[in-house]
Amino acid sequence: MKRIVMNYGVMIPVLLCVIYSVRDLLINPHSQFWATIILKNCLVFACGWQMLGFGVGHLFFADQIAGYIGLPKGHLFQSEVGVADMGMGITGIMCGWLGGLFWLAVIIDTSIFAWGCAIGHIKEMRVNNNRNPGNTGYVLWWDLVNPIALITLGALHFLHAT
Repeated sequence: MKRIVMNYGVMIPVLLCVIYSVRDLLINPHSQFWATIILKNCLVFACGWQMLGFGVGHLFFADQIAGYIGLPKGHLFQSEVGVADMGMGITGIMCGWLGGLFWLAVIIDTSIFAWGCAIGHIKEMRVNNNRNPGNTGYVLWWDLVNPIALITLGALHFLHAT
């Protein structure tokens, strides 16, 4: 079970985003703009629950996560990143109840943080030749692609709402 969670657990929130978006689009296809439905589910699952999961990992399984990333164990970055992840996770989940400019704030915060992390992963890859899966795998792609998806869906949502 531990191996499954370590290898595929980070994909569960993305899968939930897809499942709930398809469900919501099929149940009431004309109730909301499609980009709004997908954005809301991305904010709740792919930002909220995903970041909450990352936060739990960095805070409560710090040494294992550091090893997975290829960084030294016991480093303070774990608790700092874990707390930041938890904050973003909670605000992402809150997007299920709050909308409007709150969504925009979560998109901006998550995107800046993720792209900053991506720069760090790429620098770690180039400077220290760190090719560990936690540095170059899913998390790197997540940090690059998730903000693009959020910004695109957010732009569509806000343009449609005006």
